[in-house]
Amino acid sequence: MLRKLLTWLSGPLLAAFFLWLAFRGVRLEQLAAHLRGASWILVGLSMVSVLVHLALRSLRWRTLLEPVRPRLPFDALMSAVVVGYMASLLPGRVGEVLRPILLSRRTGTPLAPAIATVGVERIVLDVLGILGCGGLALVLPARLTAIGTGADPTLLATLRAWGVGLFAFAVAGLVVAVLAARHREAVTRRIDGASARSGSPAVRKVLGLVASLLPGLSAFATPGGVARLVAETAAIWGVIAVGNWLGIRAAGVEIPLLGAMILIPILAVGIGIPTPGGTGTFHFAMKIGLTQIFGVPADAALGAALLVHAMTWLPVLAGGAVYVARGALRRGDAAGPVTEAAP
Repeated sequence: MLRKLLTWLSGPLLAAFFLWLAFRGVRLEQLAAHLRGASWILVGLSMVSVLVHLALRSLRWRTLLEPVRPRLPFDALMSAVVVGYMASLLPGRVGEVLRPILLSRRTGTPLAPAIATVGVERIVLDVLGILGCGGLALVLPARLTAIGTGADPTLLATLRAWGVGLFAFAVAGLVVAVLAARHREAVTRRIDGASARSGSPAVRKVLGLVASLLPGLSAFATPGGVARLVAETAAIWGVIAVGNWLGIRAAGVEIPLLGAMILIPILAVGIGIPTPGGTGTFHFAMKIGLTQIFGVPADAALGAALLVHAMTWLPVLAGGAVYVARGALRRGDAAGPVTEAAP
């Protein structure tokens, strides 16, 4: 009971701590001025980009699930994605578990592979997309990204070296995912053997996680599936970068569109710290990125972070409320067994 209580409290406490870090050294009167002067046209466009992003995630999830349940209805996928995102405001990453459960209840999609595809989406595709997007942006000419505006030469050289490494790692990770999908049975046997031989609980736990992802890699087994997943992932992170850029520009902060791509890995690290909806960690990460890389004043950087975070969550909350009102939490007519094993 105490452990569960601490788990639920850790997220809000971390959020409060990172909000304190984000607001430290910021002049509140200047922050308020940036927020009052926000461009509401750009704010509206930023909110539209969030809906596009959610729709693209739904399409990519359908691609991952195609070998398990072909031609899943887009509305069922979209409602599960949006309600799952809304639930991620709760502690414990509840939304990631809720999403496949909702889809399974409404469409009869087997639950085990649905969960596996969510794991592949987050741990494989999103990580590779973040690394590839950020790495590519870091090695682009400075005139396109304005990366050298606020960065000292040593930091700039380090960032470019990291960019090459991140992009190479993303390509290598994609190759590994394709090979694992095409040789799934052999990989499973090797993982089972390594787990049986290992005397380390931590190693067995990691191997078990890898094994649990294998059923979700089926779409990587064909060239067409790989091409669709790469294109959809690139589109997702491109739209996220555009949405962030619009929100940043709405707050009066001038950075190039390609410069917003550089912020993606930094923001991903922040969001990776478990707080409700990335509260605090997102704001601190964006403030650090804008101030240290682009030389943006702290009050303007925090104003942009507050605006982008709000514009990200308002469409999610509104869309989630609509889907819940339409019965997203009820079992659908097509629902079948939800514990069917992956084929």
